Amino acid sequence: METDPMTVFDERDLRRARMLNRALCLLPRYHPGRRLNALMLNTLIRVGQRFFFEPRASRNVEISTISIGAAQRKIPLRLLRDRKKSHPNGIYLHFHGGAWVLGNARLDDRWNADIVRACNVSVACGDFHLAVDDRLEQAMEDAVAITEWVLDHLRELHVEHVIIGGESSGAQLAASAIIRLSAKRSLDPITGFLSFCGAFDMEGSESLKAAGQQSLVIDAGSAYRNLKRLTYRLEREGRSPQVSPCDAVLHNMPPALFFAGALDPIIDDSRKMYNRWQAFNDNAEIVVVPEAPHGFERFPTRLAARTKAYAQGWMKRRLE
Repeated sequence: METDPMTVFDERDLRRARMLNRALCLLPRYHPGRRLNALMLNTLIRVGQRFFFEPRASRNVEISTISIGAAQRKIPLRLLRDRKKSHPNGIYLHFHGGAWVLGNARLDDRWNADIVRACNVSVACGDFHLAVDDRLEQAMEDAVAITEWVLDHLRELHVEHVIIGGESSGAQLAASAIIRLSAKRSLDPITGFLSFCGAFDMEGSESLKAAGQQSLVIDAGSAYRNLKRLTYRLEREGRSPQVSPCDAVLHNMPPALFFAGALDPIIDDSRKMYNRWQAFNDNAEIVVVPEAPHGFERFPTRLAARTKAYAQGWMKRRLE
């Protein structure tokens, strides 16, 4: 179903979002297609995290990192859990955003700690391969390995159920992982899929191609060029269901919740993915958030806070 956004937000939320959007209009956009940008930012992130103390995400949240095996490499997996609760309701497997080329799991500690506290869950977030070398396939293989490891170690994690999801490129990785795994194993422990501003069309959706210079936060033209760079080395084209989840066969998928920003140049990605998920499973929900650009859920606005609260409520219902 498509949820009426005005049952989630009110006019005051929208007014404050418009105020922020006016400020965003004056700021430079991020260019995902420029690899030098990603290399520089990732270096700054690593240096900053090396020389500064671990952020105190939450008084009661314990954070640890383990390494899991994947082909010829090790993948760091960051785990967050409530110190006071030995048996959480489930685990949220989160894939961070960043256009497949930017960021790491530690950057999301505060975001994920809030979910631990609000939903009585543990959270796992993996440092998959960043495709600054345009090796998108390795990022997707890492996502499969991370997801399979979590499914294989539920008993050790003291949970029975998993919710999987992510933001932007992270949502594509999460969806690709469960689509690939569905061909060889049961997905019964996965009780929900959660997406914020998901990027599901690796060929480039019509809304992305049509977006002009007015798009906020990210440069739409550069985002489209980024997709072309990431997919040109693959044996499969961007239209392949192995690469673009919105073109995949989606039988027997868990209930899904999609958030799409009305001002996001990739809004069509979420709409297409929702329509296909709903057609196959009849268990999907989409909320198109007014006045919301790409990545709006991380902004300091009431719109973002209400979105996060709605997502947390949905997660709790899926796990209870």
